Amino acid sequence: MEFSFFFPTDVRGGEHITGCLMQGLHLLGHKIYSNLDPAKFSSNGIETPFSSLFYEAVEITSDLSRGHLIVDCFNGFGKYSDYLIESSKKNRIVLLDMNDNSNFRDYHENFLVFSVHFNRLARRRGRIFPIGFGVSQEAIELSKRYQMMGERNGILLNFRPSDRQSVRNSLDLALVPNLNKYFSVNTKFSQGDLYLNDLVSHKAVLAYGGDFYKDLRLNSYFMREGKNQAHDFEYLVEESVILRFDSWRFYETALFGACPISLDLDRYGLDTSFNPKPWKEYIPIDFADIGSTVLELVAHHHRDPLYFDGIGRNARDWVLAHHSPEALAKRILSIMESEDYL
Repeated sequence: MEFSFFFPTDVRGGEHITGCLMQGLHLLGHKIYSNLDPAKFSSNGIETPFSSLFYEAVEITSDLSRGHLIVDCFNGFGKYSDYLIESSKKNRIVLLDMNDNSNFRDYHENFLVFSVHFNRLARRRGRIFPIGFGVSQEAIELSKRYQMMGERNGILLNFRPSDRQSVRNSLDLALVPNLNKYFSVNTKFSQGDLYLNDLVSHKAVLAYGGDFYKDLRLNSYFMREGKNQAHDFEYLVEESVILRFDSWRFYETALFGACPISLDLDRYGLDTSFNPKPWKEYIPIDFADIGSTVLELVAHHHRDPLYFDGIGRNARDWVLAHHSPEALAKRILSIMESEDYL
């Protein structure tokens, strides 16, 4: 098959998921067209898609009439908004949304949308499916060059201060002091090669993110200017929900064989499109009982000193099987077929 990728704006910043999908489709034998040179892709991941692999597989062209159209809408539709909405009435158009504000975006029902930060407890309007950050093929190849079975010690906390990260801030107060009672927690921030060395030298890595959100429609102050589209969820639970949850470190931790410690994804409605199994492929955190979560982790570790290592191996198997470019492409193609977009 043929796939044309359209980047409608000149603002860069969210090409990671699109680049990974392009790589996966190439690995499956499909032809790829793009109006954006892959050399201009950007990513906060450890290795940007097409930074060293498959560059020649993409035909750069302004003619995107061939095959199936996939639009990267990280920065919206720009000047093509009316055209794309009108075109979607006659053509099958797929959208990829990796924007941090994806939880506040609705889409016309004619589009088939794959969105990160997906939470089934806070649904938006449109035909929207979850998709995780995943890892590029370059990152996978890089991980093979690191010793996966070396000695590992302690837990890594490698977050830099960031806006709208209330989950991390709250767990700094509620989780980290509890972990410090039983484990050595390394809080020194690292990046580049030092970060990779930290991933392969620690037993576990704190790998969560997100921001708490409450239904602001219940407060007339936020609606005083009339109906606020961003706050108008199709469905939202009454208690606080966690938005903008996904984390690069979650996939990178798994890829480099460390044990990810993250929120209980199923408990909080967080969907990566293929969630890992709790206590087997990651350690789940429950805000309602953080102390018990830590004590259970300690008990597992006392019974089996290699418990972290086993979860790290399982996590690596999980991310390679379900969040590699090829796995991503297969899952998206399957949904496109089931939704009659192929």
